[in-house]
Amino acid sequence: MQAIIRTKAGKEFSTMKVQNIESPKTQSGELKVKMVSSRINPVDMDLMKGFPTLKYKNPQIGGIDGAGIVIEVGQNEKDFSVGDNVFFYRLFSDIGTWAEEITIPANYCAKIPTNIDVKVACTIALPLLTAYDSLTQLNAKKGEKILIHGVGGGVGFQALQVAKQMGLFVIGTGSQSDKAVLDKAGLDQFIDYKTQDFSQVLKVKEVDYVFDVLGDDILKKSIALQPKKVVSVKFVDTSTMHKAGVNLPGIMKWLMKMMMSKFVKLAKKNNVEIIGQVTGANGKMLQKAVDLISVNYISRNFKSLSLTDISTNGLTKTDVGKVIVF
Repeated sequence: MQAIIRTKAGKEFSTMKVQNIESPKTQSGELKVKMVSSRINPVDMDLMKGFPTLKYKNPQIGGIDGAGIVIEVGQNEKDFSVGDNVFFYRLFSDIGTWAEEITIPANYCAKIPTNIDVKVACTIALPLLTAYDSLTQLNAKKGEKILIHGVGGGVGFQALQVAKQMGLFVIGTGSQSDKAVLDKAGLDQFIDYKTQDFSQVLKVKEVDYVFDVLGDDILKKSIALQPKKVVSVKFVDTSTMHKAGVNLPGIMKWLMKMMMSKFVKLAKKNNVEIIGQVTGANGKMLQKAVDLISVNYISRNFKSLSLTDISTNGLTKTDVGKVIVF
């Protein structure tokens, strides 16, 4: 079978090559999946150039999420059957979805609802899991207000769909080019980040929660709005990194804590609870998330690449956000 392999450490995706390797054997508790599609995520680039503390396999297949069809079920697995359409997100320590066939722990997987195309499902696996995990930690009540940054992006758009199903009033910062689909998804208030400063548009304490995917000054301004809670994918809480399969050494934990201290101090000053979002492989949570949004699910267009395209042209950082179709 063909797979996209990390041949060695290197800048961005420069060492990724399409190669022929043997199809993996299915172990107990695993599923063998014929891959249909896999999204190229920003984190994939970080993982492929080299991530501290991770032990890479030989050969090391790229990719951390995807979607496909179950073609074999390992022993002691009763929740899935051959022919099921599934999607999934893996741990940092267990990378590998960019191949025609893969094996994966069944507890990473969720079944794809019949109204969502398998090829499309890969585009939402990581974004949806991140959004759902983040928003459920807020314990928000119906009718409360949430500000979602980057609401037109991959994670932000899934957060919008989750928030609407939770009954929240959603304010989002985004680009005018995405406004039509955001309106369709039920966005209550749109802030054009190119022409408006959200911290000037919104009053202090006007929103109950903030979901941040941008960090830095955006995170600082969000805390200054004094919501009850801010959950951010850019705020690193080293105590939760185990969710992604990462065990940081003590010195790195200390460095990350020092880097995050400015946000901790600002949150304390404004009486805001700040939550660092780390997304881990969790099939049951992914199932809850997709079941929640599937009734009113809104699909979006995406650009795709084939293995032939990648074999000819390679991968670059400009391919982030595209979908590999097998």
